[in-house]
Amino acid sequence: MIERIAVRGVLFRGPELLLLSSRHGDYKFPGGGIEPGESFAAALTREFGEECGYADVVVGVELGTTREEVPALDAAYDVFGMTSHYFECSGGVPAGRQELEGYEAELELTPCWVTVDEALAANRAVQARGVGVMRWLVRETAVLEWLSARGR
Repeated sequence: MIERIAVRGVLFRGPELLLLSSRHGDYKFPGGGIEPGESFAAALTREFGEECGYADVVVGVELGTTREEVPALDAAYDVFGMTSHYFECSGGVPAGRQELEGYEAELELTPCWVTVDEALAANRAVQARGVGVMRWLVRETAVLEWLSARGR
């Protein structure tokens, strides 16, 4: 098994949430893996800059975690395990261009402000179509459902 620890940001402005849309019509939370020696807050700040082009994001309290274990894409491992830590964030200003990794650019990840219910409906529609379903879709949909149940 290969293990990965990731951080994800939950940044609201009024009723809208900053998410990344993909060319398939689904949404994911900004965030990603922690680099060696990096704190959770530093990793999330870096990810907001890279994926969204946002600076001055303040990382607040941890809202919860998700755990995934799925078949590994690398033949050297049978299972890929990932724990994602979701943090409430505030602040943030557009400060530059996105610096997307190859797969992120291919998916045309674009930062946008949407309500939880809009993102949830879009993710469910992509799941139902079965086209462009990314590994993160189940995880991100579950977190959106949790936020919706909380009234956010």
